[in-house]
Amino acid sequence: MPEKKDSIVTDSPDSLENISRFTESYASFNRIINSLQRQYIELKEEFTAQNDKLAETNRKLMDMTGRNVAATEFLNGILNSIAVGVIAVDREGRITHFNPAASVMLGVSVTEPPGKLYRDIIPPGNLLEANAVRAAETGREIDAVEKEIELPDGTRLNLSVSTAILRDRDGQPNGAVEVFHDLTKMKKMEQEIARLNTLAAMGEMAATIAHEVRNPLAAIGGFATLLMRDTEKDDPRQKMISKISRAVDSLNNTVTSLLNYTRYEEMSKETVEYGSFIRQTVEQFKFDNPDFARNNKFIVHTPLNYSTGGVNVVLDPMLYRQTLYNIFTNAIEACKGAGEIRVTYRKMPRQTATRQYADRMVLGLDETVLETVVSDNGPGISEDVRRRIFTPFFTTKNEGNGLGLAMSWKVIKAHGGEIIADSKAEKGARFLLLLPCKIDSKKRECME
Repeated sequence: MPEKKDSIVTDSPDSLENISRFTESYASFNRIINSLQRQYIELKEEFTAQNDKLAETNRKLMDMTGRNVAATEFLNGILNSIAVGVIAVDREGRITHFNPAASVMLGVSVTEPPGKLYRDIIPPGNLLEANAVRAAETGREIDAVEKEIELPDGTRLNLSVSTAILRDRDGQPNGAVEVFHDLTKMKKMEQEIARLNTLAAMGEMAATIAHEVRNPLAAIGGFATLLMRDTEKDDPRQKMISKISRAVDSLNNTVTSLLNYTRYEEMSKETVEYGSFIRQTVEQFKFDNPDFARNNKFIVHTPLNYSTGGVNVVLDPMLYRQTLYNIFTNAIEACKGAGEIRVTYRKMPRQTATRQYADRMVLGLDETVLETVVSDNGPGISEDVRRRIFTPFFTTKNEGNGLGLAMSWKVIKAHGGEIIADSKAEKGARFLLLLPCKIDSKKRECME
């Protein structure tokens, strides 16, 4: 059998060329791979570095955001806590900030104004330049000017207003802020101080008059008593001496009344249930004046709304009771014997109170009016008398010093209230006693 020979593969020139090209391609591919790997490593290192920078930037941003939030909360806390009103507007006059103090003073819900036009929410007042909108429009700022505004419920407020321009980071104006505080109570205190100064001056004058008049009066009275003792009872001079004694007593009583009127009354206020207080005062007056009680009829009317719950008010019981005594006495004397005196009272809804009496009383935002009416069926009061009825020493009676109703006026004013004589001749007289009292937040004073 013939012997097999080993197969010998001999590459052709084409095969060698292909191998050479493949080798070169492979080497080029390796170079590309190595380059890509290097670029990937470099890119990864760059990504890591940038990621670290981004993380650091995020940490700084979060830290700044936290500080800004804390600063904003701190500033909002200040604005929400201060007792002055703050209103901020943008360039279009829309409210961007409205703090709780402004809400309380203006009687507007703190959530209502933001986003709305200032002119649609806030009363303009009697000084049109003194508000944030005008500051934003004109670029002019004002400092602590006084203006008066009237709220929708009729309340009048005296405000001290300042405005300032708000600017962005570039210093360009982008709105304005208005800061104001309530001067109403301060104005009322100024009036009370002026009244007290007047009374103090009158008191000094009265004390001087009392000193100058009482000494001679005492001498005259003493001599009249001696003359009365030294003359016979049937002596015609007895009548003249009696007249002298009565005149001395009358002058002495007038001086005493003047001193009482000009004396500063120390108020001892307490909270009383008004209906019970009125009824007790009427009963006490009838007990102290049995002749009046016998011939005159007293009627105390309690509103049906208060039959199950009383009306509480802060007053000085002794001084206020004396005020009612003076008015009762005046009514009975006007009726000349047989009269009917009615006493009615009501705690008025705030809107009704401000509508009727805003020009007479200064009410706080949490106050309304307790109205008491004392009326009689007497001859009434003429217009001329009505205008002068609370003037010291004015009287239409043959006897009396004209200080009873003047004292009543003084006491009611000292309570922060008002007293009004309201009458038409021949129709009986009415005295309105107005006292400030707190609004019942539970009932919201909806009772008429």
